Amino acid sequence: MNLTYAGLDFVVTPDKRWVMLETNSGPQFGWLEASTGAPMVAAMADLLMKGSV
Repeated sequence: MNLTYAGLDFVVTPDKRWVMLETNSGPQFGWLEASTGAPMVAAMADLLMKGSV
């Protein structure tokens, strides 16, 4: 897919296995900063300014 970043959606089954449901090429991440305090917006801005990972 050649993505710089992506969002991955997982579920955990009743027997504790992680199953990936989908990959999102344009995921929303702003809510994560609001709920955890992690500097997601600044990290994304830094990534975009660098032009690569």
